[in-house]
Amino acid sequence: MSKTEWTTEFPTESGRYWFYGYRYGKISCGYPCELVLMSVEAKCSNGMVYIADGHFMYESEVEEPHFCKADLPDLPKLKGKENV
Repeated sequence: MSKTEWTTEFPTESGRYWFYGYRYGKISCGYPCELVLMSVEAKCSNGMVYIADGHFMYESEVEEPHFCKADLPDLPKLKGKENV
């Protein structure tokens, strides 16, 4: 998956991704939901685990999911400090 390529498949590799879709489905508790853009961390741990806003994200909860790899920028070099 390229930097700007969106896919409707859940990520299969660990990393940080952008999610765009209906986080809890189109209807929740009888009310329509809005599309959201949020950061998701995917981790491989006896299968894939997805974490968004500190909560697990399940494939069965979302509707019309779209994911895009969120590459993190290099940290700036600070005077007298080493980057981790």
